[in-house]
Amino acid sequence: MTQRYSKVRFIGYTIPTTPANMVAIGNPNGPGAVAGTYLGLEDFQADVRARIAVLKNAAEQARTALPSGDAPGSVLNLFVAPEFYFHGTQGPYVYGHVDADPTDFILSELRQAFPASQYPDWTFVCGSAITSRVHDVTNILASNSTQVRNAVVQALSEQWLAAYGPLNGVVFDMLVNFIKNCHSYPCMEVRNRALIVSNVALDTPTHSLGTDQMTCEKYFVSNEDFVLYDTTGRKDTVTEQMTAYPFIDLSHGDLKASAKDKYAIFRQNYGPDNFPQYVDFGVEICLDHSDVRLRRNIDNEPWPQAVDALHVQIIPSCGMQIAAPSVAADAMGFVFNCDGQYALDASNGTACQGVQNSVQCVYANYLDAGNAAYAGHTQLARVQQPAVGGDPNRSGARNASFQTLGTQDIAILAVPAVPELAQCFAGGPGAVHIYGLKSPYDFYA
Repeated sequence: MTQRYSKVRFIGYTIPTTPANMVAIGNPNGPGAVAGTYLGLEDFQADVRARIAVLKNAAEQARTALPSGDAPGSVLNLFVAPEFYFHGTQGPYVYGHVDADPTDFILSELRQAFPASQYPDWTFVCGSAITSRVHDVTNILASNSTQVRNAVVQALSEQWLAAYGPLNGVVFDMLVNFIKNCHSYPCMEVRNRALIVSNVALDTPTHSLGTDQMTCEKYFVSNEDFVLYDTTGRKDTVTEQMTAYPFIDLSHGDLKASAKDKYAIFRQNYGPDNFPQYVDFGVEICLDHSDVRLRRNIDNEPWPQAVDALHVQIIPSCGMQIAAPSVAADAMGFVFNCDGQYALDASNGTACQGVQNSVQCVYANYLDAGNAAYAGHTQLARVQQPAVGGDPNRSGARNASFQTLGTQDIAILAVPAVPELAQCFAGGPGAVHIYGLKSPYDFYA
């Protein structure tokens, strides 16, 4: 059966994906970082299944809340979880052989968890998974390079906590600069990939793939993608100063050519009776959005047709919000952010409308009732006039402008805790935010 979706509903599962026992070093919501410890199960497969149980519990809250009047194939339900949803007790899932890539197992388990029989009109962007392929992680952890950089960072962090006045800023600058230098010659390469499973066929703008699984990869590592040190004294943790992400060549654009390449823009088809006959989506993980990843190539993407354009920009994040200079969606396009680190303001559990970071949007926050250090948010904006120029600073360039959306059809759902939650997540069960519950948004007018 050909699906002819004309409407979209955005569903965000905002659950804190930051580490347990957090100690803030600087402002983690700005240029700072954190120390802490990674929750999870030592057995990789058990850890993945526990995290999927938490994710499915949230998706079920959303599914049972949806109206029964949606005609099959008419409304696409786009479900997004935050960055770093999948990780191990060391930080990344560490593996040795190319054929043992953890994302293969995670995608297979996600495929079983969200079958078309239960979620026929759903596409899931299940946050991201961090992984690292190394021959012997024990040797890396014991190496002089790792030992020295970890000792320096922990000492600087502890002295930052002890210092006050101007010296506090001096120590922090030393810490940030040291970590940046460490990123230039890492001890190990780490991959951070968004995981997409869909019950609507996934294709690319240039290739007909007909797949139901994809990954998209991040390239911009921040100061806080990993902990600076483990606050429980664990010594086998992969730290921020040990890591770097792989380079991604964007000189020819960001259109995916295969399901598991590093690129960001994919396509879903909607049948010959619609105009347009497809919608193009782009996934921009956290700090890649700040780096204007999708916008930088809006003028030179190798689109097959002149009418092609990115229409839905998706940001799974842990410490990011929509930034006006980074918006690449076309006229009437959407930008949806699901974050697992901080709230946009003090509101909690209510739908809000206003300007955040120069973006007119609707949004909702989640704050953990037990510890306000754990929070998250979701955020939806719709483009009025699209951006002009891939470089926001170039003469003649213009950032996108935005429509004013209402809050009357945003549902905020509490998520009950399941037994697996406390094993994997430190900030409570999170919340599900549904944008367009009863009246989903038209893809196009």
